Amino acid sequence: MKKRGLLSLIVLITMTLGACAGGQGGEAKQEGQQEQNGKKIVVLSVFQADPIYFQAAKEYKAQHPDVDIQIKEYSQVETSDLESDLEKYVKTITTELLSGKGADLITLDVSGLPVEKYVDKQALVNLSELMKQDPTFDSNSYEMNILDGAKMRGGLYSLPLRFFLDSLMGDKNAIEQSGVEFDDSTWTWGEFTAVGKRLATSGGHTYSIGNMAPEQMLNVLFVDNYTRIVHEEKRPASFDVNAFVGLMEQVKTMYADKVVTNAVVNAGDYFFAPALILSAEDYFVGPAMFYEQGKIYRKPLAAGQQVGGTFVMNKNLGINRNSNVQAEAWDFMKFLLSEEIQTMPGLQGFSVNKKVNEKTFKDLEAKGTIESPMGSVIPIQKEDIDMIKQMLAHAITPQKNDSKIQAIIEEEAEAYYSGQKSAQAVADLVANRITTYLNE
Repeated sequence: MKKRGLLSLIVLITMTLGACAGGQGGEAKQEGQQEQNGKKIVVLSVFQADPIYFQAAKEYKAQHPDVDIQIKEYSQVETSDLESDLEKYVKTITTELLSGKGADLITLDVSGLPVEKYVDKQALVNLSELMKQDPTFDSNSYEMNILDGAKMRGGLYSLPLRFFLDSLMGDKNAIEQSGVEFDDSTWTWGEFTAVGKRLATSGGHTYSIGNMAPEQMLNVLFVDNYTRIVHEEKRPASFDVNAFVGLMEQVKTMYADKVVTNAVVNAGDYFFAPALILSAEDYFVGPAMFYEQGKIYRKPLAAGQQVGGTFVMNKNLGINRNSNVQAEAWDFMKFLLSEEIQTMPGLQGFSVNKKVNEKTFKDLEAKGTIESPMGSVIPIQKEDIDMIKQMLAHAITPQKNDSKIQAIIEEEAEAYYSGQKSAQAVADLVANRITTYLNE
């Protein structure tokens, strides 16, 4: 399955699971209301119901009877036009936050939410400052490389409760038999192309990546090159057209050299496939679904990217700067990061809580094997556990996934790869559309 499609599926599954959670009972908090029946009220805004938030709210209220966590849901899967509701949610949240209103806590996962704009307008609380001021917050208990990587404008405004690791899965057997050596801890996409050309001569497989249209491959590289090409630190946002032209040409070379193809290729009949590692178990199961002897490799680095892995943030939360219950909202956010909540069944991704990850790794190693959906038994070796730990510890670059931007790139870039327009003409169009979107 292609990585973009996989990520969309993750989002859809998460939303669908939430549908069975039902709405938040009780009388809703009124605009500007801080207390109700002698309790402090904290409102959490979500696009669609998510069992984790409802269960956490229930358990938190049991431990803090003086605080009422109310969950405000904007859409229900059964009856909604999802795309239309997503657009309405983005507009509603943006209008509320920028006018000094809205919920106390906001889920920031929905693609299209202009989080950078919220930060520029000082609509979100700098969580880095809360962490410094809170003596009960022990940074040693968390994967701080993830929280540091999630920072923008020098502070943490959107905190991920969970995250995925970006990678490649590969045909270990065919790669080892080829005799081609490479260091996937430091390789770049340029080196990947060179490695792919050498692998093709070995006779193992014809291509390194199959079933990938050029404009989709462009997005695979673009998300990691985002901060090099799109400059949002100063408004209005700007776009490096020349850097984008170079990226487009780099992708074209990958197809000209037959390292990547958009031709239909059977699963497992190419050396690599882009993959998101959704959990420690997925590190083993994912490659086994494609290859007889599969292995996870680190994703190549973008030009100028610091050595280290790429991650995708999940279950992101922010605190409304205009909330009158910031202390209570922050305390509930910490509760969501606790082992008690982070070990709840059904959660996808790795935890930001170190102890939760450590226990997962320890349990896996003790288990010794894991069964794949294909029925094969996969041995769990210490070197594999060490590899996952390294990838997790070295993950420092958050992936910028904005469905609107990715759609613009795919729509316009197709004309370049089909020979209808020049790279410069397409890059100018992409730059104009993306900067217009970002500066709205």
